[in-house]
Amino acid sequence: MPSCFYLFGGNVKYLFVMIPLLFLMFSCGPVSSTMEINKAEVEIRMAYRVQAAKKAPYEFYKAKAYLYKAKDERAYSDFKEAAKFAKEAVRLAQKAKLIAEKDESGYLEENNLKLEKDSTDNRDESVDVETLNQVDKDKLENDKREVKTEDDNSDNLD
Repeated sequence: MPSCFYLFGGNVKYLFVMIPLLFLMFSCGPVSSTMEINKAEVEIRMAYRVQAAKKAPYEFYKAKAYLYKAKDERAYSDFKEAAKFAKEAVRLAQKAKLIAEKDESGYLEENNLKLEKDSTDNRDESVDVETLNQVDKDKLENDKREVKTEDDNSDNLD
């Protein structure tokens, strides 16, 4: 009989009990942290689909940062911290998804108001911004010239 059987007093039944227990004890951290990280990835994808990146950017990008940190901790075999960061990423992604679904940020209302204002504007849409800026600069220069010529004329009158 192999020597490992004599560690447990020659009883083989203890060996069959201890090996699964040791396996579970050492694999619990990696398995649980990986499961939490996968859950966080799924929640972030679901939040992205409801446009949480635009409607709840703080929570969404913070969740992504926590997920990145969880993966980093898992890479350094700190499975307890990885699971903790992944759980926080799940919580924030769910919050971002909830905000995006309810649209508590007012993002859509704000854009609709901008669209309404733009639709009532009577300016020519074909004129680009650079042309408008150049026109404004030219007007400002003409105004300065007029003020300068008026000052020169007033000096001559004295």
